[in-house]
Amino acid sequence: MLENGSLRNCCDLGGRGSFGLAERAEEQEETAAAAGPRPAWVVTALSGVLIFTTVVDILGNLLVIVSVFKNRKLRNSG
Repeated sequence: MLENGSLRNCCDLGGRGSFGLAERAEEQEETAAAAGPRPAWVVTALSGVLIFTTVVDILGNLLVIVSVFKNRKLRNSG
């Protein structure tokens, strides 16, 4: 068994095996808190891009499915 709580020292966020992850997480939280919330237009723009990309992906996949059903030769990749 491990003695003297060495497992806690090794695997805890601030332990030896963390490679400074706890410190980096604290720095990121401080930076995010100092920066404040994002403007509404940024959230709207990113949401719009994500929705547009998702819709285009789904429509493209539906076109491929319809093409394969109409043309049986497209079922083979060779």
